[in-house]
Amino acid sequence: MVRLMEDIKDLSVEAERELARTFMGRIEWEMIVIGLLQFVVWIACWVLVINGTLALWEGFLLSVFTTAFAYLPSHAGQHGHLSGGDKNKEWLNFWVGQISLIPLSQSHDILKATHLKHHAHTNDPEKDPDFYHTHVDSLWKVAKNVNNSYNENGKVQDIIRDYAEKDPKFAQSIAEGSKWSIFFYFSKIVLVLNFPFETLFLWWLPGKIIQIYLGVVFSHLPHRSLEPGRYKDTKFWTNGIPRFFNHSMQIHVMHHMYPKICHFDEPKAIEALKPFMIERGIPGADKIPENLRYNPTIRA
Repeated sequence: MVRLMEDIKDLSVEAERELARTFMGRIEWEMIVIGLLQFVVWIACWVLVINGTLALWEGFLLSVFTTAFAYLPSHAGQHGHLSGGDKNKEWLNFWVGQISLIPLSQSHDILKATHLKHHAHTNDPEKDPDFYHTHVDSLWKVAKNVNNSYNENGKVQDIIRDYAEKDPKFAQSIAEGSKWSIFFYFSKIVLVLNFPFETLFLWWLPGKIIQIYLGVVFSHLPHRSLEPGRYKDTKFWTNGIPRFFNHSMQIHVMHHMYPKICHFDEPKAIEALKPFMIERGIPGADKIPENLRYNPTIRA
């Protein structure tokens, strides 16, 4: 049960962690459903367009919509939410995560390896793989950099190469993930020879659009202009529309505080931990409403 703010007297880090642990440890079944369902809808979109049931422009719009949900399940799998910490169910983290990523043509292993480094070194220009599409001064630069892994004179590749040289486990993940990258490359060649416009409008273009969208809401808006540090590297933000339309990234702070808390449990965790967030000086914590559901997050 969420305790009222006035009932919380001990604002120590130990008390914060004890309360946070009460929100951890379940299998995030919602993400399993989203991951598999969005892929099924994406495949159905191809079938319906090819057999003429849907016009290509209708398929394009549907593909963009469903591809927008392709990353979240993999992200949950990267943090072990799909298995709930059960070692016998760890296969769910990889396979649901990888199937979900097919519309984005991405490797679960590669994204997991780089994302965990992002968590370990958030906002560090020398170590954060996301830094160069996060800390830019315009959405145009986000769009440009997130689709260009060689931006900033190859800095992102330098960071990844450095990790691969020093961390064998990271290097293995990149090598394993590269097999999926090769698979997607040749799959698109085969498809474009047979269905050129469908491949362009149902796979390539939606993937590029959603990569930009993810770069903006997952990286740029939560982290831009912030320094490294557990309670300083992520902020609450709002654009005045329900959180659902931004994948609830307005409350991404909670994920960086406690990555083991499932995405769908973050609102109630924030309601409980708000006094600790204010005490730690987290940007925007003092402006979030007492009750978080699908509102815009921060009071006007």
